This record gives sequence, C-alpha cells and structure tokens, in this order.
Amino acid sequence: MLSKKVIVLILSVMCFAFVGGVAFFFAPERIDYGIHFTVNDTLENGRGKPARVILLGGQSNASGCSRDDCLMENVSEEKYAEYCSGYDNVYINYFATGTNESKGFVKCAHNQGEAGGFFGPELGLAEKLHELYPDEQFFIIKYAWGGSNLHEQWRSPSCFGRTGDLYKQFVSFVEDSMEYLIGKNYDVKIEAMCWMQGESDSFSEDNAIDYERNLKNLIKDLRKRFDKYASCDGIAFIDAQIADNPVFWVFCDLVNASKAEVSASSPMNVLIDTNSEGLTCDREPGENPDLAHYDSTSQIKLGHLFAQESVAFFDQEE
Repeated sequence: MLSKKVIVLILSVMCFAFVGGVAFFFAPERIDYGIHFTVNDTLENGRGKPARVILLGGQSNASGCSRDDCLMENVSEEKYAEYCSGYDNVYINYFATGTNESKGFVKCAHNQGEAGGFFGPELGLAEKLHELYPDEQFFIIKYAWGGSNLHEQWRSPSCFGRTGDLYKQFVSFVEDSMEYLIGKNYDVKIEAMCWMQGESDSFSEDNAIDYERNLKNLIKDLRKRFDKYASCDGIAFIDAQIADNPVFWVFCDLVNASKAEVSASSPMNVLIDTNSEGLTCDREPGENPDLAHYDSTSQIKLGHLFAQESVAFFDQEE
C-alpha cells in the first residue's frame, strides 16, 4: 500500500485523470527544461516601443544552407550591398545547427545560416518586412537544426513518449530571447511561427503518414507554451511544402499531404505551396548542384513568402 505522501508525489510528476473509467496521462502545463542560452546585451532600451516577433524553426532549409557566393552572383551590386548591411528595423537572434549563432540580437543580414557562408529564409523575410513596414520594429527568433525530424527530435509533449530534444531547445531559446526583449522594455508580441521542415520525415512511410498528427501536436503545444507572448489574434503558423523530389525525399507527397491537412484544420494555419511557386534546388553551385537545399534566389523568395503570409495576420488586428 502506497502512503499518501508517495501518491501525491506521483500525481505531481505524472498527472492523470479518469474519464469513463479510463486513465489519461498528461504532462504538466509548463516545464522548465533547465536549458538556457546566452543572450548578450546588444540592444538599446526599447522604452516601451511596440515590436512584432516572428519565430523560425525547422531543419536545414530553415537553418540556412543556401550559398552567399551564389547570391552575390545572382543579384545586383546594390541589392547585395543591402543584404550585407542588413535591415535597421529587423533584428534576429539565431542558432543554426550549432555551427553559427549570434548569441544576441543583431541586424538581420547575410551569412546568418550555417557556418561557412550560408543563409536561410530570414534574409528574404527581413527584406520583405522592411519593405512593407519600414517604420515598425521586428525581431526574428530562429532556432533550426539541419537533418532533424519531427517524429523524434521535434516531438512535442502532446505526442507522449519522450519529448524531443530540439523541441525543448527551441522552447528554451525562444523564452530566453523573449525575456531579454521584455527586460529591454520592448512591448513584444509573437505574430507568427514560420516552419520549414519535413524532409527527414519523408524517408519512412509511417513517419510521413504520422506527420499530420505530430505537426498538429507541435502547433498546439507551441501556441499553448507561448500564449502569454501571443498577439491579440494568437500565433499564426506558416508552414511550407518540402520539395517535390521523391529521389531525395521518398515520401514527399505524403508529408506534403499531411501539411495540407494541418493547414486546412485552422484559419490560423497556412501552407505555402513552394513547388507551385517555382522554388528550385538543382542549380547551385553550377558544377555540382546541392539538390537538398534551395538555390539562393529561391531561398530569398521563400523568405518573401513567409513574410507575405505573416503580414496578412497583422492586418486582421488592425
């Protein structure tokens, strides 16, 4: 026979409820995962200035594996200089596969992808936000890991089993970043979460089919976790298709079908049809194209698309 003290301890850790004689186990609402990231003090006092926050997560096409040298060849000198200089009203705190990180908020510019001269969708995202809202303040919080999967590494608490390490790290990175911004007296609200992931779940038919359930749980858990930071209408979830390339991404059709089902399940969910938009992965570098990652101008376009879908939710508040 267990003592009352032991029973209370079990309840406090595991938590369950009986419904119709069946026990349902669930995780506590908020867990401190004990993971913290350095956020260096790089910003002036915000003095209550309103600021919009965009989250960015996923695997390598979010982390950033598009080549900066190819970008330089494909845009004008003036545009490339703009990308190098960055955007005064769009700052980013980024962590890219553990190879490149800012450890604080810096102007969003080129070379903020994986180490070695790469960038991700943050650059086009910042460019479009600056173009559309030059007088507003934006912060991008990017945590992404190349080669990562949703079914295990990004698995959220509602999926039960072991919560994924990348889910825990992403949550901790966002919370550390948000608390820093709040501490610097910015009036910050998370507007949207941009998600570029799914390639690693396309290798298995079971994981591709389960992608719908796993993604719904991820969205639900992130919205609940970040509710206190959310804008008035909540956090929009802006997803993007993976490339239609079954040679590389074997069950890409099933992953993209799962994404479509998730998008249709809520007016706050959006799916970007990257394939219809003409994003390419087969041109750069010219001598040996990297078929797994977006070409430079396609990566810029992906960022533009993320921005355009995100700002549609800004207008709903106004």
